[in-house]
Amino acid sequence: MKTITVDDELYAFIASQTKHIGESASDILRRILIEEMGLTKGVNSHVDVTKPAEVTKAVREINKVKKSESVKPEPQKSELSGEVVDATSLFSLLNEEQFKQPMSKVERFLMMLGALHQTHPQRFDAVLEIKGKGRLYFAQSKDALLKSGSSTNPKAIPDSSFWVVTNNNTDKKCTMLLKTAEVLGYSDANLDRLGKLFKA
Repeated sequence: MKTITVDDELYAFIASQTKHIGESASDILRRILIEEMGLTKGVNSHVDVTKPAEVTKAVREINKVKKSESVKPEPQKSELSGEVVDATSLFSLLNEEQFKQPMSKVERFLMMLGALHQTHPQRFDAVLEIKGKGRLYFAQSKDALLKSGSSTNPKAIPDSSFWVVTNNNTDKKCTMLLKTAEVLGYSDANLDRLGKLFKA
């Protein structure tokens, strides 16, 4: 058994091809390369994994198959710029020691929003479009949130000019956090990863 490192985009693609619970990444790749690419058993005879060009060609062929089947692609691009979001910077921040300390859900919520702001300061104002029924969730002032409803309990997002309501329950905070990441362009796989970190 060999260990390989893949980037977040490729990992998300592999994870999106899971057909049943417990299917390993190795099983998924074997199935894609053998069944969906029409390769016979013994992948090495067709794709030499020591030659990056052959692996790249195989991945391109897989993508062509997927496009021809009109499979809806996983959202991985920013709704604002169409830019593919690299989650490495965000998860590097979230793996720092400060996030491993005991804290309340409100503190974790604010720190994770702060990490998203730190990673995407130029695009973070997209969160202003995330709203509830007749109330704001995000604003650029405390007063704006206080005027939008009662008992909003606004808190400042660390190291930013943004404020967020914090009187929601844990599940709603998680939904707001994931919606923030979604509008910034994170993939479903990374949203799932972010949700697990919040609830840990």
